[in-house]
Amino acid sequence: MKRRLHADTWLRQSPKRMLCDQSLAAAGIGATLAGLQSDRKTLGLLFENLCLKDLAVYAQTAEADLFHYRDEQGLEVDAVLTTKDGRWLPVEIKLGSQQEDAAASALLQLAKKMTGAGQPAASALVAVTGLDSFAHRRDDGVIVVPFDTLGP
Repeated sequence: MKRRLHADTWLRQSPKRMLCDQSLAAAGIGATLAGLQSDRKTLGLLFENLCLKDLAVYAQTAEADLFHYRDEQGLEVDAVLTTKDGRWLPVEIKLGSQQEDAAASALLQLAKKMTGAGQPAASALVAVTGLDSFAHRRDDGVIVVPFDTLGP
């Protein structure tokens, strides 16, 4: 779906597609523990799918929709949950806490772009990380949530 935010900004949103079980993908590519430990990109994609699957369940429970965000300038956010009353929550997923700054940057850019286009402020900005972090709110307002503490 594509809709105009204002004269020079288009919002492209599409439903987020994911595997029903990321272990099927891992088995399909013959992934091993040692192989995934050395291939962080593939491990990150499988982790992202795991998180998205849980987010989809939480979104359904909250009667929200789950979308992927990407704009014409290449700004991308892994998930955006939206409700019928206009609330929205962007979520960026990163395997390791060392990627926390990159996640925060994308979330803050999206929030600035949306409010600049007259949209309401996000309910929160959330970065989901692997298990090598702890839950906290950064000075810039981004909430960091380790996967094992994610919940409705």
